[in-house]
Amino acid sequence: MMPVMVGAAAVVIALVLRVGEYLFGDLVARRQLRGSSAADPALILLGTPWALIKAALVSLVQVPLSILWGVCVWGVLHYGLKIESDQAVAYAAGAFAAGLFLLPGGGAPRKAVTRTLTGVIRSPGAGLVVALVVGTAALLAVLFAMGQTPTWHPWEQPSDVVRELTRSARESVTGLIGGLIDSLMTSLGLGFLTPWS
Repeated sequence: MMPVMVGAAAVVIALVLRVGEYLFGDLVARRQLRGSSAADPALILLGTPWALIKAALVSLVQVPLSILWGVCVWGVLHYGLKIESDQAVAYAAGAFAAGLFLLPGGGAPRKAVTRTLTGVIRSPGAGLVVALVVGTAALLAVLFAMGQTPTWHPWEQPSDVVRELTRSARESVTGLIGGLIDSLMTSLGLGFLTPWS
């Protein structure tokens, strides 16, 4: 329903989960080998800048990969299934958000979510109840969203942007060609023959 806002939020969430996994995943591995230490909080504090840099570098590769995935989904939906362009872009934004977690490089955010959920949900019965509740809520949310018109705030609707870019490109090309012809005719002393002079 809000492709731009959800896509931006997905990038931030994936980055935060990646940083958390780099920090706390290493802490858990260290504790499994050597046990708990009084230096653990200091190691996390000192490791935060490196985890941020590492997460940002991975995101610099993964976000364009997810954008390409979204563009492929848009192409299949728009050209293959003949879905209207704006609706196809909205679905492609959802594919982009999913790509942040499912494509290569999405392992760290998935591990962070898994680590968090296994810490909160302790038994298989509770896991089944949570899966049923969350799955039902997700299904209802998707069904509701499919019936709504996408909101492109803070940007304009993609079809309007493409239409405006096409218009300005035509005007600039026409102005360039007209200017070249006018300059050529003026240099030949025939400037009075150009209709726009």
